[in-house]
Amino acid sequence: MFSRKRALSLLCAACMAASLLCMAKPVPTYAENLSDQLQEVRDAQEKLEKQIEAIQSDKSKALEEKALLDRQNDKLRSEISLLQQQSDETQTRITELTQKEQEQYELFCRQVREEEERGTVSYWSVLFKASSFTDLLSRMDFVNEVMDYDRQVISDLQTTRQQLTEDKAALEQQKSELESSQTKLQQQVDAASALVREYEETEAGHQAMLDEAAEDEARIQDLIRQQQSGGSSGGSGSSGGSGSDSGVDGYIWPTNNTRLVTSPYGERWCPFHGYESHNGADIGAARGSAVLAAKSGRVIQAGWNGGYGISVMIAHDDGITTLYGHMDGCSVSVGQTVSQGETIGICGSTGNSTGAHIHYTMYKNGSTIDPLPYLPGYIAWDW
Repeated sequence: MFSRKRALSLLCAACMAASLLCMAKPVPTYAENLSDQLQEVRDAQEKLEKQIEAIQSDKSKALEEKALLDRQNDKLRSEISLLQQQSDETQTRITELTQKEQEQYELFCRQVREEEERGTVSYWSVLFKASSFTDLLSRMDFVNEVMDYDRQVISDLQTTRQQLTEDKAALEQQKSELESSQTKLQQQVDAASALVREYEETEAGHQAMLDEAAEDEARIQDLIRQQQSGGSSGGSGSSGGSGSDSGVDGYIWPTNNTRLVTSPYGERWCPFHGYESHNGADIGAARGSAVLAAKSGRVIQAGWNGGYGISVMIAHDDGITTLYGHMDGCSVSVGQTVSQGETIGICGSTGNSTGAHIHYTMYKNGSTIDPLPYLPGYIAWDW
């Protein structure tokens, strides 16, 4: 009879141990490579900072400084993204550990109640009822197993609570770093915009920007000629759009954020230098808003593009090529086919820009054309 009870007790202990092992299954920690990536990004920022400091006193290198600031800001955005990932994963871990702590605490309370019901004397009674020395050793093993299990329950609960305390402290640190990086990014973006604005007001600076624009235009038109001589220009992506108004030949707005055009195509008035030519339309979208493909096509340029900063160029099957400039980041690559309305980047102010907007240029047969007819319902702002 006793051996049957003893077997049942051992079975119960084994089941409880198994449940503890399941409960103690390690919660996935945030990847260590996030910390490694953060360090790489911060090292890159430090190198760029030294390059910026080396040319800051030379006013003739303002555009070079702006390009470096843009690159540094791009690294800061990467840092912010990594910190956000780290924070999200830590929060997930805290949620899982909190649930695990509750389960372990309930198990601990159950063990305490059972100990109170059983009482210490019961251990002795189990031992005293041994029928032989061999039976005594078996009974001692059983008592030790139960006591070890009790200690393990307490130890696991303490470990979980310690990990929770550490993770909560880490989360607060990550949130603080995230807020600091976001503040620093905004300050640097403002400084970069002010740098170009001040440089543009000088004759030398204005001429330098005109010269760079001419070089950019020659390079871009050469790229378009090469692409067109290679065969079909566009893609076969859907032209269904994403709820935007249809324009001429089925083109849509490159943003759902606004309908403001802050500077039109053609001759425009510069308060410092008189009339000047503008080869596209500036759309006053909000920083960070999505930049959309105006029509399906194939990406022929993505990334840094001289005075346009980070830009994307898309060749369409009607012979038109669209350019989206001054973005803070792009999400497509050369050779990729995109659908109309697909997000290709985010609005920003990289390159020779004094504030967040989308510079939108359309090329047909190698020459720029007025994009305003392709932007139905536009609102002229301050021109």
